[in-house]
Amino acid sequence: MADAVASAVINKVDILATKLMEESSRLYWLREDVEWLKRQMRHMQGYLENAEAKKIANPNVVNLIKDIRDLVHDVEDILDFYLPQIESHRSSGLLKRMSTCFLPYGWTFSEFSREIEKIRRRVDSIAEDRKVYGIEDISRTEDVSNVDPRTTRLHVDDPIIVGFKQDSKILKSKLKNHPFVSVVGMAGVGKTTLAKKVFKDIKDDFDCCASVSVSQKPNIKDLVQDIANQVDLPKEKQEEKLEVNLYFLLQGKRYVVFLDDIWDIKAWDSLKACFPISFESASRIIITSRYRSVGRSIGVENYLHNWRFSKLIMPTNKKFDSKLEDIGRKIVKKCGGVPLAIVVIVDMLRERGMSEFSWNGVLHSLGENASDLCSQILGLSYKDLPTFLKPCFLCFGNFPEDYEFSTSQVIRLWTTEKFIPRTGGDWEPEDVGADYISKLEARNLILVVTRGRHEHDGRVKKFRIHGLLHSLCVNMGREINFLDTIDHLESSSATRVRRLCVQNHSFIENEKLISQMTKLQTLLFKLLQVLKLVFLLEDVQIPFQIENLSRLNDLEIFSSKWVEIPSSIRGLKNLQTLDFRGCGFVRLLCQYQQVQVLLPKLQTLAAIHCSDLKPSWLLKFTNLRKLVLANVTPKIMEVLCEPEPISKKLESLCCWGFDCSMNRRASLAKYERLKKLKLRSVEMQQLPELPPSLIRLTLAWTKLIEDPMTTLKNLPKLEILRMRRDAYLGKELTEGEEMAMSKLRQLIMESCVMLVRIPERLQELWIKIKITG
Repeated sequence: MADAVASAVINKVDILATKLMEESSRLYWLREDVEWLKRQMRHMQGYLENAEAKKIANPNVVNLIKDIRDLVHDVEDILDFYLPQIESHRSSGLLKRMSTCFLPYGWTFSEFSREIEKIRRRVDSIAEDRKVYGIEDISRTEDVSNVDPRTTRLHVDDPIIVGFKQDSKILKSKLKNHPFVSVVGMAGVGKTTLAKKVFKDIKDDFDCCASVSVSQKPNIKDLVQDIANQVDLPKEKQEEKLEVNLYFLLQGKRYVVFLDDIWDIKAWDSLKACFPISFESASRIIITSRYRSVGRSIGVENYLHNWRFSKLIMPTNKKFDSKLEDIGRKIVKKCGGVPLAIVVIVDMLRERGMSEFSWNGVLHSLGENASDLCSQILGLSYKDLPTFLKPCFLCFGNFPEDYEFSTSQVIRLWTTEKFIPRTGGDWEPEDVGADYISKLEARNLILVVTRGRHEHDGRVKKFRIHGLLHSLCVNMGREINFLDTIDHLESSSATRVRRLCVQNHSFIENEKLISQMTKLQTLLFKLLQVLKLVFLLEDVQIPFQIENLSRLNDLEIFSSKWVEIPSSIRGLKNLQTLDFRGCGFVRLLCQYQQVQVLLPKLQTLAAIHCSDLKPSWLLKFTNLRKLVLANVTPKIMEVLCEPEPISKKLESLCCWGFDCSMNRRASLAKYERLKKLKLRSVEMQQLPELPPSLIRLTLAWTKLIEDPMTTLKNLPKLEILRMRRDAYLGKELTEGEEMAMSKLRQLIMESCVMLVRIPERLQELWIKIKITG
């Protein structure tokens, strides 16, 4: 677990080393420091990984591990502080000019070098502590605890659970037609349990049988020896040419062999020479593996992700209480149908006895403690991961349980966290991230929801992770200070928090807690519904991770400067209000030419600058009720005025133009629910056709030439009419029909300098009329 902490730090050191290698030779001393730092981080990563594998309980070793882990975290903080500054100097060309001019910001590199020197002293101190306190070399410690508990169960009868009768039937059916059958699934999903049951059911139908556990680093000679003993190969034929003699023995027999837990195709290639078998053979080979690629290479796959067990079977001589049965169902549900987890829990229930109190205790503790046996067994899947994938996997703990992940979202998070290293050639971070996803899929650690329909390689688009694996990510992440959740956060631990996930709590109200989080790097609000951001005197670029706020309904931003919105905002599927009216300038950043704005639930879109908005995108907002557009262009107006409305639900429309003029009469009459309309700096000779539903109309700088009364008289519900700043360039408003605009109660006319006459009936509203010229 701890090596996951060092992985991202090493990536960051690599990034810094690459940047310095590309720059001036005057920085050779800094490059040497960085190379030393990288070597130390790799050594520490190896030490932490080895210590974790050994599960050493010596208190001195535990304290040493804590010191090393704290040191790695501090190195990450130093890099996070100085990397942006060095990158800033680099992008400004400052480093390249070092050989010819004085470096104004030389203190940055000097301070960074001094920090590395402090790290050197701490490394020396840790080495000295090992000598003083006699801490043993863990590489020489006997690895007595590093035994895969699954291998010890291969020849042991399974406990009292049932529920895979149908799966057994399917597997037996496959064995009738295929000489090879592969059972594939993540660690703990029950591959061995099922395959072993089928093996025991059918082995008596064959002349001889054998079952062995292959494991990650198999000793092929020992495995072949074990198989030879089980099929009764004479001892004298085992002394020389073992594989050949075993082959000829099996050639004349009908045999069934069960090879459990094959990790890679190399192990199978080494073993298959012992088995005379073809697709016409009457012999059978059953294989289990956690890797899909192995299953494909060897035989027919049988995926077992969705097992469901109906009940826990207790001894038949005891009455099974209905309350215990109900608790048992809840326990099985919480186990997510993972047979190995259920096996462990059943053992726990047996130890605690048949009381309702003890069973409830198991139910409430399940999955909450990283040290319980269930988590330890499922944690084997994590332990098996290569180092570079461990922090990527732990990141899943930042999200709510049962969360549906977007692959693109996850890859961007990994890239930001520097979990994806720099690559050369044609591979971009997106390609590396997609490869990481495929590796997790191959290990059955993710459950694929959808794949790309139009991509030739069938990349994963959306996925989930098992509930127990989610608990594993949270528990392990918290144990190594990789992540935390607001539910378990205390003031005493706030200073150590590096990644924090907030789901159901009002985090912002706890100002004291916030001020203590001096090392916080990543803050994720998962269930946040309303977000208001206020920026005063600086340009703002909203991070692309905004799409992670999957539950966000209302987003309002206030700023007197530029606000840049990433195209990833299209991922906020639940967003109903997007309001930038408090901003001076808003730009929508389009990272891809084919980007689509897809906000299916959006009801309010306010103050988007149309210079960054493709007219066709408006057609995506089919649920809009309120729309405010700035810098409206003629093309935008044409889309708004097309025969089909962009949204039949639109109730309020405000368009602010900039050098926008309409050459022909437009129509907004098809917006049958439109109640409020404001047109500003959209020049037109005559008012557009308007729907009779309109209640408020505001015009400014429209420079109308035709008398607007010809249109206004057809608005029976109009209550407020405001004409400001050269809204109308004519001299008079003609008298309408007596019943026209019968509900008008407010008329404001401001700076319509050419206007000299209005109808007498409107003059009768003299209390409500304001005329300025």
